Amino acid sequence: MGHGFAQVFAMRGYPVFLADKSEDQLKLALEWIDSSLQFLVEAGEVKPEDVGGVKDRIKPIADWKLVAAEVDYVLEAVSENLPLKLNLFRELDATVRPEAILATNTSSFDLNEFTPVVGHPERVIGTHWFHPPQITPCIEIIPAELTSERTVERTMQFMKSIRKFPTLCKSTPGFVANRIQFAMAAEAYAIVEEGLATPEQIDRIVKSSFGFRLGAFGPCEICDQAGVDTYTAIFEYLHQKLKRDQFKPPQVLKNLAREGRLGLKTNGGFYEYEDGAAERVKRQRDEKFLSRLRLFTREQGVPGE
Repeated sequence: MGHGFAQVFAMRGYPVFLADKSEDQLKLALEWIDSSLQFLVEAGEVKPEDVGGVKDRIKPIADWKLVAAEVDYVLEAVSENLPLKLNLFRELDATVRPEAILATNTSSFDLNEFTPVVGHPERVIGTHWFHPPQITPCIEIIPAELTSERTVERTMQFMKSIRKFPTLCKSTPGFVANRIQFAMAAEAYAIVEEGLATPEQIDRIVKSSFGFRLGAFGPCEICDQAGVDTYTAIFEYLHQKLKRDQFKPPQVLKNLAREGRLGLKTNGGFYEYEDGAAERVKRQRDEKFLSRLRLFTREQGVPGE
């Protein structure tokens, strides 16, 4: 991930020090960056004449302490090993200027584990990127309890300046994306174990059904479109038949239904809607899905296309 971060920052005009534990690793990282840039040129996302400038802005360095006093923002991407990360943060806190932000790309650790080991906890923040960082837009922004508002604001603005799509979320194991992603994955693997479908069948169904829609709408938006009462009924049936707690109707759905907030059809569910919103959202939905359908048919080689 680290070389991808460096590439993104450099592509948006920022000078970057790319640090790693060995010269061999740094050489490999630069090779990966070069390969990625060539792909982006072929895809028309980067101009050929801009490649040299991007690469010039990335300075590989085996000893990050030599440049610690120069940086405004540090993003670590060492292995997902908590003691390793905490030890690195201790060293960073003792070396990097107090006003510099210390960010971690942890995908699971509670950010409140990091603040006790530093002298300036207000500058600690989580920025959880997703692979490949050169392309995937999401970045979860996770402050610890002692993270300052200024650090949050500076980080949000920085991520926007590199054309990412940052979203603030609370520090909890797995944060938001991985809790949802791994809940889905666990059920998919359970279906394989039970012999109900093959991996190929599962992947085909996901890519062509709810996975197809999730690029345009999140699960709360989709629930509002389908109807909170509809989703509640499905949960109740699955829970009754499968006897699994993950299908127990969520209390939030029960609360919305009790309040008469059934989604678009009542102008209120997870979201608030104006009169006539149902037709407008339906139109937007169909436009988004049609654009995705064209891509899907090209990628999957759907017959007749």
